[in-house]
Amino acid sequence: METPVFSIIIPTYNRAHLILKTLDSIRDQHFKNYELLIIDDGSSDNTKETVADYISNYQIKNWHYHYKSNGERGAARNYGIQKSRGNFITFLDSDDVFYSNHLALASDFILKKKDVKVFHCAYEFRNQNNELIRKVNYPKNKNLNIAVLKGNIFSCFGMFLKADIFKDLKFEEDRALSGSEDWLLWLVVSARYKIHFQSQISGCMIQHDGRSVMSFNEVKLLTRTNLIVNNLLNDKMFVGIYGQKIINKIHAHMLTYSALHLLLSGNKQSAITFLMNGLKKSLFELFRIRTLAFIKHLFLN
Repeated sequence: METPVFSIIIPTYNRAHLILKTLDSIRDQHFKNYELLIIDDGSSDNTKETVADYISNYQIKNWHYHYKSNGERGAARNYGIQKSRGNFITFLDSDDVFYSNHLALASDFILKKKDVKVFHCAYEFRNQNNELIRKVNYPKNKNLNIAVLKGNIFSCFGMFLKADIFKDLKFEEDRALSGSEDWLLWLVVSARYKIHFQSQISGCMIQHDGRSVMSFNEVKLLTRTNLIVNNLLNDKMFVGIYGQKIINKIHAHMLTYSALHLLLSGNKQSAITFLMNGLKKSLFELFRIRTLAFIKHLFLN
């Protein structure tokens, strides 16, 4: 059996009503040497039947459905990695889409850059009516290793990693990290590999009210922040490459990020506390657009 160039892993949970558009985007790929692993993370809806009918109707042989007990996205992605056979592994959430040239561009990229281990493909945000919300702002110098230290500019479906990287690394499976487990992995990866950049937009993150990142809870946000910081402090290679100062900046970023979303959610007092704690970790946060937005919303409300 031919080894696929790409393994695409989709973790999904109760997204039967959304996943068909995602599956369509994979079936429409111009490049066909891939495998798809759909990891059903304990869904209680009709995800299994929806996916099975889709695969049967289109008679797709390189698509595989796996059911596992619920363990959140990090655990589902790791499960898919264990089952994968591709030379490169990439991910797609069950409510986002590849454009039809996504894998073709990725294939061309690795043919041109023989030594590439990790690369990211540009993407954009659209709403459910396919209207453009925004394009992601990437650094002009294309240094993604530095850019990721300032916040998670990546989408999971834009990241491609050589399969052998996962012999040593994986997504953290702690449920409390849900929503940031991908950024933590990219941070850890950035200390070990150069992250290359394919600049042509080839995928779309779809914004809708059901996205898990749209929910904010003070205790969960603080727990998630502390887990990221502690994981980085315990990573000797990350500390050796970037040092304590960068970890402090990441800590500050998480706190001010949480502050803005708490404010927008109506939790004004907690938002102010998070912001002040973030500024204590790094005064640089004072000059971020996020902090200016915080001040604007604070006085408008």
